[in-house]
Amino acid sequence: MITTERLILKPFGQDDLDIIYQLYSNREIMRYMPVACMDMEAAERHLNKIVGDWQKKPLLNMEMLVSLKDTGEKIGRCRIHIEEETESGMIGWLLLEKEWNKGYATEITKALINYCFDELGLRRVCALCNPKNIASNTVLQTCGLRKEGHYIEKCKYEKDGVVSWEDEASYAMLKSER
Repeated sequence: MITTERLILKPFGQDDLDIIYQLYSNREIMRYMPVACMDMEAAERHLNKIVGDWQKKPLLNMEMLVSLKDTGEKIGRCRIHIEEETESGMIGWLLLEKEWNKGYATEITKALINYCFDELGLRRVCALCNPKNIASNTVLQTCGLRKEGHYIEKCKYEKDGVVSWEDEASYAMLKSER
């Protein structure tokens, strides 16, 4: 579990299908994600996968519930995906629309960066982002990640049976750059 000033980040449990469905079924939240929105059945499969990921050894995929510290309200999810070979952690997050522009994404990102370096002992933290997602790009830069690249039509998006190729921006920070 990771705590910040206003948030708690913890492993998902089987009783968290509600927030998974709210996030992954919302077209606006999923706008810059390369996968289609999920129906309830797909959300349930995804929840089972991420709950199961916490039981695997080594632990490489940590998708966490984000809730408000003062009320316990579920507001999103965040993730660290560890790449053992490069001692890197890829981070990301999704928040309910009503929680946008409140500084939560920045708070989550800083907490994930600190956790990757201080608790997991990683040497590098990275993130990928659609360049059109101005808010997320801004959060990554605000948190000290440097833009390493802008890749043209690198990411395959599949939405409603339509395939498109979108650009992808790459950000990273080394532990020595903190």
